Amino acid sequence: MELLNLEIFISFMAIGFITWYGTGLDDLLFMSVVFKEKSHKQKVIMFFGNLAAVSVIVVLAGYLSRFSENLKQYPLALQLPGLIPIGIGLIEIKSLARKKRRKKIKKSFKNKKGIYLFSLAFFLYTINSIDDFVVTSSIFIANNDLIKIISYGLGFILGSAVSLYLASKFSKLTQKVSFLEFLAPVVIIAIGTLILSGFFTRH
Repeated sequence: MELLNLEIFISFMAIGFITWYGTGLDDLLFMSVVFKEKSHKQKVIMFFGNLAAVSVIVVLAGYLSRFSENLKQYPLALQLPGLIPIGIGLIEIKSLARKKRRKKIKKSFKNKKGIYLFSLAFFLYTINSIDDFVVTSSIFIANNDLIKIISYGLGFILGSAVSLYLASKFSKLTQKVSFLEFLAPVVIIAIGTLILSGFFTRH
């Protein structure tokens, strides 16, 4: 039993980690631009501000999923949310195909205080997190076992932390890897397809 729980924990943590790179690549690319103008201290402050926002989104999605307990007798209701990330992915691919990139505004905050930079990073992620919230909520609704929610959430947050570190260290490089923009919606669609197929409700 303990071995099974460990397997579930590791597998859902891995899913959470991978999912971050489907929904959070736009945030990674944006933060690589923001980090370019910052000192090490400012990067650290904004790192934790962004990570705090990711944690709040995960906790909120996990909390709301607890109200889905009475949906277990209706499997289709747990699978239909998969259509949402599929839709998001298809819309993003269509947008990329037409070369309509969402424009991000790069600003310099060289003289701002720590609390300002922390809050800025927090809200920059929050206002751009609808795709993260939708996909995470969909997975949590289909898997409202506490161990799955915790392990997925930890994996998602870990994925965010790693991507922020990479954005900080390789800000110039991440802006040049344009194929990542196309990889993101593909991963989102794959996750949505798994939800729609009932994969998560069977594991």
